[in-house]
Amino acid sequence: MAVRAPAFAEGLDWLNSEPLLISALRGRYILLDFFTFGCINCINNLQTVKILHARYGGELEVIGVHMGKFTHEKELNALQEALSRYGITYAVVNDPKHQIAEAYAAKGWPTTILIDNRGYLVHHASGEQKLSEWVGRLSACGLTARSRRRDEKMSGKKLYYPQKVLAAPVFLAIANTGSNEVWLSDYRGHVHTFIEADKPTGMAYSDEKLYICENEKGRILSYALQNGEKQIVLEGLRNPYDLVVEDNRLYVALAGSHLLNIYRLDDLSLLASYGNRFEALRDGNSDECQLAQPSGLALMNEILYFVDAESSSLRKIEEGHVSTLIGEGLFTYGDSDSGEILLQHPQGICAGIVGDGCGGGRLFIADTFNNKVKVYFPDDNSMMTLLKGLNEPGGIAKKGCELFIADTNAHQIVVFDLSAMQSRVMAFDLEHSVGA
Repeated sequence: MAVRAPAFAEGLDWLNSEPLLISALRGRYILLDFFTFGCINCINNLQTVKILHARYGGELEVIGVHMGKFTHEKELNALQEALSRYGITYAVVNDPKHQIAEAYAAKGWPTTILIDNRGYLVHHASGEQKLSEWVGRLSACGLTARSRRRDEKMSGKKLYYPQKVLAAPVFLAIANTGSNEVWLSDYRGHVHTFIEADKPTGMAYSDEKLYICENEKGRILSYALQNGEKQIVLEGLRNPYDLVVEDNRLYVALAGSHLLNIYRLDDLSLLASYGNRFEALRDGNSDECQLAQPSGLALMNEILYFVDAESSSLRKIEEGHVSTLIGEGLFTYGDSDSGEILLQHPQGICAGIVGDGCGGGRLFIADTFNNKVKVYFPDDNSMMTLLKGLNEPGGIAKKGCELFIADTNAHQIVVFDLSAMQSRVMAFDLEHSVGA
């Protein structure tokens, strides 16, 4: 029995468009993408939906329905920033109370629904969708793809949604994610090298090589500082988001598959894998634990600490066992430094090594959806806020007494002096830089 598409709830905020009505769109096919901008699987699916919008925009009305999970995600200005970051130009309605989602029985993130030109539901899919399957489905409906257009590149060099930052001994590396490049700078702000990389995120440095995550392409590059040679080190991964290298080991946070893998660096053999690909918060050994979008890694005293964004948690791997220090589950989050300590979708973490200036033995966390930087004390399981008023900080690194923070939505790197407890925005000189 054919089911007619329910009308949209009224009184909701729309972006990129005036409010749309299902009844007014009769005669056109409609693609509804139910998503939330902090979910890595939704972000991956957005890329497919963007392509469908570009190819079939003349005959297909694409509408994003944002059903935020976290408090921060439900804020209209945060959603607007996310649409800008991911290049979403089609109509999006903010559905903070999930009214539209309930009407369409969209239970998970993401959910994609097709409505035919008579106003009836003809396809309902959960999870990430393959582009080829959607192309075949729309072609079978009689829709004709338009010729493809190349995306326009930004002119000029500037920070554009920097996602991660790495403090190496003699240089600062910045994943300038929105511009598809990595900047190498000295600590005075003189940028000397640009490295092309597709949606770069986490980075690590060892033996004159910089390792770079290409998040959407699912691979890790190496860049030789001596001669500028680039190589693909690993590929076929699901959203590699952060890296750590130490003692011939490469630690990789795979946000898209909810795994944390450890490889031998010399032959890239897999030494261990934590998680079972199901998104949840469960402690245990490698074959029984569950992770939820691991997004930041830090090593300290032979313990690997990581932040799990979707469970708003701080966790560690010690002697092959995953345990949770902060966090209760996928739907427990907040902003509390005492009592029940709570985070909100943290994406970055770095460690204070004893003897390296200030903050030895502590962990510094980019508490992304709380727009703060916090410090965690493992000895007594306590936390305090160091810096607030940021705009979705995604990465953090430490050198000496200074923290370098990728203030992603503000398009800047913030430097926080731990000795003076003061912050400043880092100024960059690009005049003498070279491309790579």
